[in-house]
Amino acid sequence: MTVITSNEIESNSELSVKSSRVNIRFPIVLLSIFALSSMMSNVVCFNFVVLFMPSTTEAENANHTYIGYPKEERTLLLSSVAIGALVAVVPISHATHAYGTRKVFFAAGLLSTVATALIPTLSRLSLGFFVALRFMQGASIAASFPTVGSITSNWASLGQHGLFMSTLTTFGQTSAIFSMPVAGFLCTTFLGWKSVFYLHAIVSGIIFICWVLVYRNKPAKPPWNSEHEVSIIHKGKSTADLHNCKGDKKKIPYLAIVSTPAVWGIWIGALGDLFAVQLIHIFSPLYLHEVLGYSVQKTGWTAALPVLFHFFVKICAGHSSDRITGIAETTKLRIYNSLALGLAGVFIAALAFVPKGYPTWGIVLMTLSTAMFGFNGGGFNKCATLVSRQYSHFVMAIIQVILCLSMLISPIVVHSMLSTGSIDEWRLVFLSHAAFLIICNAIFCALATAKPALFAVQCANL
Repeated sequence: MTVITSNEIESNSELSVKSSRVNIRFPIVLLSIFALSSMMSNVVCFNFVVLFMPSTTEAENANHTYIGYPKEERTLLLSSVAIGALVAVVPISHATHAYGTRKVFFAAGLLSTVATALIPTLSRLSLGFFVALRFMQGASIAASFPTVGSITSNWASLGQHGLFMSTLTTFGQTSAIFSMPVAGFLCTTFLGWKSVFYLHAIVSGIIFICWVLVYRNKPAKPPWNSEHEVSIIHKGKSTADLHNCKGDKKKIPYLAIVSTPAVWGIWIGALGDLFAVQLIHIFSPLYLHEVLGYSVQKTGWTAALPVLFHFFVKICAGHSSDRITGIAETTKLRIYNSLALGLAGVFIAALAFVPKGYPTWGIVLMTLSTAMFGFNGGGFNKCATLVSRQYSHFVMAIIQVILCLSMLISPIVVHSMLSTGSIDEWRLVFLSHAAFLIICNAIFCALATAKPALFAVQCANL
């Protein structure tokens, strides 16, 4: 690895000095957030629109009032996304390793855009077409976590892993912040439910074109990136990390990865987090509308409020986890993860005892619990890149599998517990998720470490 000295930096051309001030890695992260968020928005906007769109067998009317899809068909449409992502996640992980993030993620973005644009037309023809389009959206989502892991591993310095992971994994929150209010507004205007899908498709198409024009797989590739910034990104990284950053492909040590206790702690922490997050993302509009009594338009804005706080907490948490000194890195991972899962579990348990007729208390506790999840950027998410380093895209791909399973299982489990939608049934839903969060956090804390795993250190000699 070549390290640029201060004298050499001063002797660089004026263009190089200006380029070093640009810090292109931060615009790349920002554009990647937009791309990830737009892809997820294409999926989550359905969670709101499905409350107001006609089923395949219903005729459209001028009043835009419909019975809608029955519970079984709604569950199928929700689960088809998870099945698509589950089927695609391993091929996409291999493709990312073989062909690079730029090609694979852009292809996934185009697939998501096309599928979303076709929903208003094909969903009216048959349920099978609608399920197929949701499957395609799910397949595209499978690229999200491998992309997050790859960008963090290649573009973040070791001192910025928490910031990068926290920022890039906000796409679940930013998508809801955009989609819920927009869907709530458009569904109550003359434009109707179809306009929600068309707008999302246009936005994601534009964003992905911009992303592919700017993004490169390796820090040394963009012509406007300076040697000074490359040296910052490479500082402190192992030989194995730098081989990966230069494009040298090593075989993924699957057995060594799945034999590492810390990796299992990461995956179990992700399991608790993602199941609880699905509860908020999928069912918060239903809970706010049917239990807390919010109107249609207020439901859209109110559902976005908890994830908005989550977004700000996540950015601050990721930055602070990198900046705080005087505490061992492993201890910081445990503290941040306990705030993310343990404290969130406490607030969700409290939410279970909010009586009907107290909507303010309900939204306050939902906002607090969702905001706490933002600390996961300094918990299991950061741990994933610190432990697995150049193989973080694979460890993150398994987190993607867990996300897919949570998307698949959560609607089935929650719907099975909500046979009538009574307040007592919602109480059981919240308490069971709170207990699961606390158990998963305890397991993570027992297994967590900030040191790179043996497979990450030894890979250069494979």
